Amino acid sequence: MRTVNLKTMFSCLAGCIFIFIPSLSYSADFLLQPPPKSLDKLYSERGKTSKWVEQMRQINKNFQEVFIYLDAEKREKALESAKAFGASYQKASEMVPEWKDLFDLETAKLFNASVAKNNTEKTAQLATKLEKTCTQCHQKHNISVWTRYHWPSTQTIKLFDPVNEKELSYDQYMHQLANSLESIKIYFNQENYTASWKAIDIFSKRFKGLRSACSKCHVTEWTKNSTTVKDFFVGEDIVDALQEIKKSLASGVPDAKLFQKKMGYIAKQSCKTCHLVHQPSAIIQRAWGHIP
Repeated sequence: MRTVNLKTMFSCLAGCIFIFIPSLSYSADFLLQPPPKSLDKLYSERGKTSKWVEQMRQINKNFQEVFIYLDAEKREKALESAKAFGASYQKASEMVPEWKDLFDLETAKLFNASVAKNNTEKTAQLATKLEKTCTQCHQKHNISVWTRYHWPSTQTIKLFDPVNEKELSYDQYMHQLANSLESIKIYFNQENYTASWKAIDIFSKRFKGLRSACSKCHVTEWTKNSTTVKDFFVGEDIVDALQEIKKSLASGVPDAKLFQKKMGYIAKQSCKTCHLVHQPSAIIQRAWGHIP
């Protein structure tokens, strides 16, 4: 039997279940479908690691242990980990009935047998085959699971408008916020600087009110340390930019170049970057229909 370098095999295969995720590739006709409803119960508690992810981690841990022990020539320990892998892999296959066929249970059994027989070459071959089943599942379902369970729907968010003193849906609030920002530019271009000043005050109130939307999802990060999520997109740098514009207006000779620079900064550093991060998942969720 040909000798297999276990160190090389370990480095290539041991992390297959999770480490290969960044290298996933997708076809041009890739279709993103919502995950099966049976997965809902495994993601029932917001803010806590789901039972499904815990099971995936257990599979990954058991699988990696096999190669760590084989590399250390601890055959009995490797076999124990192989059996544990088989059990955790089997359990995962039963957790989401719609995905049962994505698990290659027969190959998992053969993998255990090859470890028991100390057949390193066969073990490597079967590990590669198992890795492909993991990759195919991740390729097909990772993005939909992240979109469904890791990105709360904006449809559940309500915000208090400090200007009109009304509770608004997230979409309604963002519409008002966008109108407020646009009003600043329109009045400035019309040289109606008093109205532009007032529009800045209105936008500032709504901009600061938007921070409460961030805290609804980023609960722990909001007060965790000095550098938190509140410094991104809705930070004091945006408020400072607005103040610079007001200073220019107050001078009596508004600086058009400064105005364009600061408004461009707000549009890029707050609006655009926030949209790039959050809108893709929101668009997908809307395409799927109501996401609670």
